[in-house]
Amino acid sequence: MFKKIVSILVSAAAAVSMLAVTASAEVSDVNIDCSDAKNAGTWGKSLSIPAEKFELGRITEKTQIVLTFELVDKKGEDLSSSPVALAVQADKDTENPFADDKGAVWAEVQPKSFDESSAMFYYEDIVKAYGSKDFSKVTYVHIIAPSSAIIKASSMYITDCNDTVPETTTTTTTTVTEEAPEEETTTTTAAETTTTAQTAQAASSADKTSSSSGNVLFVVIGVVCGIGLAVAIIFIIMSKKSSKAFDTTTGKFVDKKKMK
Repeated sequence: MFKKIVSILVSAAAAVSMLAVTASAEVSDVNIDCSDAKNAGTWGKSLSIPAEKFELGRITEKTQIVLTFELVDKKGEDLSSSPVALAVQADKDTENPFADDKGAVWAEVQPKSFDESSAMFYYEDIVKAYGSKDFSKVTYVHIIAPSSAIIKASSMYITDCNDTVPETTTTTTTTVTEEAPEEETTTTTAAETTTTAQTAQAASSADKTSSSSGNVLFVVIGVVCGIGLAVAIIFIIMSKKSSKAFDTTTGKFVDKKKMK
């Protein structure tokens, strides 16, 4: 019972230790330089932000992205949908559910709210569009124009970002497997072997005892028969001798009946 309890506790400790441990990091807001932004429309890119400039893995569950832009030309759009969006690009993320046959991902993120000069995006919107919380393979974040309306990015403000991408480590713990059942089986087998040996030994002793008893009986019978035979021979001899007498004149034994 004690070994079982220890095994359960060790297994639980192993399961806890296998959980990812995220390193603590300071959280701050990030301003993205949009001075290189250009006019874009019809799925064009107003600004591309490489991972070297900002790693998307720094965002947290509290992150909001506030984007301001200039609506250069509506192009007849009624703006029932946002004239601006984000696109998350990964050149090779084969484990992503939205990856193509080459492992590339292009995920369009629509804002939670927008007007003609700004749009706001939330962490959960990015995760939903990308299909994963793992942004380690993201190579670019783009500001795009998802309609024919022409826009130009003005500013991009990202709140609640880790100063660095959190590193995830995994601790491996060896789980002790209980061997008690095998020991019990071994003990039982040993006990059975001992019992069998004792039974065989007892049977052998009984056989020997029975054999010895039989031998003694035969000896006794033989001795009795031998004694009886000897007595009979002596009796016969004595009977013959008693029926004769020694004749002093002849120097021989003669029949008593003839002497009369």
